[in-house]
Amino acid sequence: MQKLKSILNYLVEYNFIVAFGAVAMYCQTLILFDQAIKLGHYAFLLFFACLLDYNIHKIAKKQFHLSNKKTEHLAINLGSQIIILISIIGIAISIIHIPSSLYLKLLIVGGITTLYSLPLIIKFKPINTIKKIPFLKTCMIAFVWSYLTLNIPIEILNIDLSLSEISPLFLARFFFVAAITLPFELRDKEVDQKDGIVTLAHIFTSIQIRNIIFSLLLAMSVLMLQYSFKFGNLNLGFAYIFSGIIMAWLVQSKKHLNHQYYYKILLDGMLIFQSLLVFLISKI
Repeated sequence: MQKLKSILNYLVEYNFIVAFGAVAMYCQTLILFDQAIKLGHYAFLLFFACLLDYNIHKIAKKQFHLSNKKTEHLAINLGSQIIILISIIGIAISIIHIPSSLYLKLLIVGGITTLYSLPLIIKFKPINTIKKIPFLKTCMIAFVWSYLTLNIPIEILNIDLSLSEISPLFLARFFFVAAITLPFELRDKEVDQKDGIVTLAHIFTSIQIRNIIFSLLLAMSVLMLQYSFKFGNLNLGFAYIFSGIIMAWLVQSKKHLNHQYYYKILLDGMLIFQSLLVFLISKI
């Protein structure tokens, strides 16, 4: 039991859960279009890019807090150094094997992702203004995740979809990721306020934030139910409804709120749970 806990702590500490979640959402896209699940180069690129981004952001945030206290620079531990180095190597190997037509799009999305950490790295007035935009954090994370795990895989698969066909899928995923992101904003409300960062948690009350989450989950469920009905696979829609119900239950559950793994495993793990549910339903 202690060994299992040590493994979980390691996965949480270095953001492996969220990286596995990115791959799971990629696989979910494959399932939606009746494609065999193959962990190709793009899946590995997603995994390593996610590891790199979240670990660098964690370090940047710690350094930002230290600089506010006018203390010495943060010493990056060996574990983080190894993870970052492996991630960079993994990205370099993976990216040369994906279509070059995707490079510009990935570069733009990478630039958007950088905005998430930039105010913590560069103390420059126009840059710090980014921290004052309350809707930016949630929308940016949801957009990046949705685009990278849905739009890019669809392009790699050479599936031709009209805007009206891809929009419900994109919005449903956007809403789901946003719903997972908002509880973290509630958790970090006081810390973000000290750092001069404004999020939705500073605009709305905790009850209002939870109502927004429930609305996002309901919208996601309705969109995916309509999608599955349109393509004659109603069971698939129920997979999304069930994942939405479980997510809503976690959000309103005071019992689990203070659990050690509530955010980094239970909430982040919803990305994996939903994808696993979709996979199992698709086999029925």
